[in-house]
Amino acid sequence: METIGASIDMLINAVSAYPENRWYEEKKFFYNAYHVAIFLDYYLSIPAAPLSSPLPFTISEEIPPGCIDDIVPDRIYSQAEILAYLQASRKKCHDLIFNLTDAEFAMEWIETDGNKKMPVFELFLYNMRHVQHHAAQLNMMLRTDTGDAPGWIRAAR
Repeated sequence: METIGASIDMLINAVSAYPENRWYEEKKFFYNAYHVAIFLDYYLSIPAAPLSSPLPFTISEEIPPGCIDDIVPDRIYSQAEILAYLQASRKKCHDLIFNLTDAEFAMEWIETDGNKKMPVFELFLYNMRHVQHHAAQLNMMLRTDTGDAPGWIRAAR
């Protein structure tokens, strides 16, 4: 849990550090944060389940500027809403890691609406890499927009 937890903590720190007054203006930061929040939760759905979120979205062919993919949030959610979602997913991750059996870690995770198929253990690594990728993007945006970004976290708190 220390490594994936550290990745999630870095993501939470990046979202927390973005100036609230720019949150609704610089939508690319929001869209990136929303995307990674949705997929962090999705890849923690064991067994696999259809993509869903407590912060509703629409799958749309009309992708707004700055949006990452066709999963378009129904509105611009506040930083507090995104952070609460990330914290809930962090707890979900923690609980899964400490409660899954060895057999469950080895079972296949088969995406219900797509083509991903991998052992649950590998899914955790995939999810961690995805979180790290987007946390790095958010930190780059922070450095560009504000001149500063949160530091590296070696292990989860």
